[in-house]
Amino acid sequence: MKTPPGRIRDAAALLPLLGLALLMPPLITLFAVHREISGVPLIVVYVFSTWVGLIVAAALLARRLD
Repeated sequence: MKTPPGRIRDAAALLPLLGLALLMPPLITLFAVHREISGVPLIVVYVFSTWVGLIVAAALLARRLD
């Protein structure tokens, strides 16, 4: 089943807003605690994993757009 092109365009338009919401201070401060994952602070892991996730989502959306 193919997704209508309008829905893909809408998703591509909303992706930067999602990224903005995920990196805004009210949400990002939830990860500003003194915990580490393999020696890396949790907030750094959150920021870079969010960044990589947005890049992957943008690449997938761009592939499906004409």
